Amino acid sequence: MIFKKSMNVLGSLCVVAALAGAANVAIAADAPAASAAAAQNLALLGGKLSFKLQGFEKREVPGGGPGTMYYNKDQKRVIMVGEDPLPLIARGGTDDDRLNGMKKTVREKQQAASPDYKIVSEKTETVKGLKVHRIEATDNMDGSNVLQATLLAVDNTKLTVIQVISNPKDPAGHAAAVNNILGK
Repeated sequence: MIFKKSMNVLGSLCVVAALAGAANVAIAADAPAASAAAAQNLALLGGKLSFKLQGFEKREVPGGGPGTMYYNKDQKRVIMVGEDPLPLIARGGTDDDRLNGMKKTVREKQQAASPDYKIVSEKTETVKGLKVHRIEATDNMDGSNVLQATLLAVDNTKLTVIQVISNPKDPAGHAAAVNNILGK
């Protein structure tokens, strides 16, 4: 499959999210912040997917994984963002082909990493002309139940994976965080 080499960020973020667990995220959250909880402006895929995270502290991904973690202690929410260039071998197909491959890979990696990972819904949306696949799931990370949204997008030569991990007691806040990223 041509996507195996292109899944570095995707696979790592999925595995980090599934294996890091609430304890590791909590440890990372209690460590000194890499930057203050000021507004974080993010622009991915050449600016096609851009959003602002208000009140989130920028952190390194636990375990030294790729991408960047944003943490909001008050909301008990973690957002992990990764963007990686596609290897030349994966650039032969269409963005739809690559997105379909990413969807399958994410489901497989998440389910392999956590037997408690349960997909609640899946859909592909168009955001500013960009197709974004959204997987909503529940999981149990290190004994804590979580809501998890994984957003996948591909644009020509890059792929991006965004994971929103929230407290299940705040489904409205979880939805609002995801909708903020999607510009809704």
